[in-house]
Amino acid sequence: ADMVRNVFSDHPPLLDPKVNVKPPKPQGLEAACRWIGGRFTEDPELLAEAWASALKAQARFEERMCRMPLDEALAPWDPHAGRRSSRRKGPVRYNIAVIGRPYLTFDRALSRDLLSLLEGHGARILTPEAVPASERERLNSNLPKKVYWQLGKHLVASALHYMNRPDVDGIVNVTSFGCGQDSFTAAMVEHYVGGHSRKPLLNLVLDEHTADVGLRTRVEAFLDVIDRQRRALGPGRHLPAGSSRKQGRAFRPAAVTGGTDMHLTIPHMGYLHRGFEPVLRRLGAKITMPPRPNREALTLGTRYAPEGACLPFKLNLGNMIQALEKGATDIIVPAGFGPCRYGYYSVIQEQILRDLGYRFRMGRTDDPDSLKDMLATIRTIAGLNSKWDSYRLFLFILHRIALMDRALSLVHRLKPRETEPRAADRALERCLKVIEDTRRFKDLWRARRETTKILGRVPVEHQRPVLRVGVVGEIFMLLENYANMNVEDRLGEMGVEVHRGVWLSDWLNDRFRFKLFRRNQFNWSQRMARPYLRDPSGGESTKSVGKSVYFARQGFDGIVHLMPFTCMPELVAQTILGRVSEDLGIPILTLIFDEHTSAGAVQTRLEAFVDLMARRKRRIPRG
Repeated sequence: ADMVRNVFSDHPPLLDPKVNVKPPKPQGLEAACRWIGGRFTEDPELLAEAWASALKAQARFEERMCRMPLDEALAPWDPHAGRRSSRRKGPVRYNIAVIGRPYLTFDRALSRDLLSLLEGHGARILTPEAVPASERERLNSNLPKKVYWQLGKHLVASALHYMNRPDVDGIVNVTSFGCGQDSFTAAMVEHYVGGHSRKPLLNLVLDEHTADVGLRTRVEAFLDVIDRQRRALGPGRHLPAGSSRKQGRAFRPAAVTGGTDMHLTIPHMGYLHRGFEPVLRRLGAKITMPPRPNREALTLGTRYAPEGACLPFKLNLGNMIQALEKGATDIIVPAGFGPCRYGYYSVIQEQILRDLGYRFRMGRTDDPDSLKDMLATIRTIAGLNSKWDSYRLFLFILHRIALMDRALSLVHRLKPRETEPRAADRALERCLKVIEDTRRFKDLWRARRETTKILGRVPVEHQRPVLRVGVVGEIFMLLENYANMNVEDRLGEMGVEVHRGVWLSDWLNDRFRFKLFRRNQFNWSQRMARPYLRDPSGGESTKSVGKSVYFARQGFDGIVHLMPFTCMPELVAQTILGRVSEDLGIPILTLIFDEHTSAGAVQTRLEAFVDLMARRKRRIPRG
């Protein structure tokens, strides 16, 4: 709804009920439906009657879907159901499970009438709606981690159900191109069905470019595979069922046990490794960090990752492979639970790595906001004896990261004004080395003073006119220079003073409050974004919008928005930023990155954007 409001300036009132099962203000489906009904009538008896009627109709629908063939079950509501069944010529030849979102599979235009195409070849269609809710919940309990997305959870469980039914001849998995959730749920379906059962699996990715002829050809080839398998098995025999229970247990993450046999690695993200690695090494932890993200990591990650996975996922996966090849036995991955796919990275990555034959233990912090979980992980890795020691160590690491962020933010201001090329970059490396050498809390104060002196010696022209640009976007893309092709460095060399909208230390401080006088950046960004984004959409999208509003009101010359291709939260932000740009009169450049992005294209777009801002600044003087 927020996207629609910001794209269309002249629209009728939008009814956008909220279903939120999370505290502190849970609101269920009944409350949402009553809220909608309240826009049409204030009669409480009529609202209660409508709700009861809706429950009765839904129960009837679910009962018919579980008991009847698809066409017969849908007949009371779908006038096309009988027409589809009439296309089937002769007896039923195939039982085909079609796994997909109902608004995709049941929409004749969006799905290119896939159900009619299958039924025209003699197929009986089975869908996720025909799987009882109790069976879906049972199968979901066998997954290595609870799936956040409700529909995605149902689709994966339904695929496991039909994989184990001997009367099902094949499974068609239907997804939308660019749908982030589908890229991961499809990877899970392919892992379980394609890799651990003998049932034919057809993955169909649909978008506006999908051609009827191409779809028909793939469906016919899929049914030919089923026919060949039948001939090989002989008449009356079915393929053996898969075993979702076995695979569900096999991929539960192993606990990090510590000890001398632990050989730890953590994928890169900006300067994160420089904050913790030297500290843990001095305490005796055996750590093998992969190389900094590079072409090899990207190539490896792209080769084995799901096609629709985002760039951070692919670089992380490539880093893991590099570390495992160097002898690592334990992988620690921060995770989470929310609309961003980041919370499910480790599950898909673990499946991929185990399918490749690697043996290792995967530990993940599924609740990144939990200080208790974080301290337990630190205590195990470092071999500490008490929670207090773990807390002091974690706090020390957090302050090291905050010092590194401070040094980098100062370099962003120096770089466009330096009189000696790359002097600020060399000073930054010296600063990071000083911070890395800290061993105790009192060393941090000395490091702060020393880094200030180092940066103060960078030769600069203070009166040089520069452009001010805010850089916002997905956190990995902002922190990892290889992923964003050194956007901040390129802007600095073009005479631009960069102000980053997301810092790792702020992200950590929002959760662990180690900087007592620093405001919560998420809550503040949410207030700034409220005229445009009423409800958080996951990831850093709220900060992207909120910080952009702030930069515009502070008189910045422009904003650069960085996002990986297919990133769902940043796609929401990108749509809304168009209205922010129009309302507040600030140019915004969105750069989308994947494995095909070239440095030359990024450089060209940045140069054009800087030229645009410079001309605009000359034309519209401040004040």
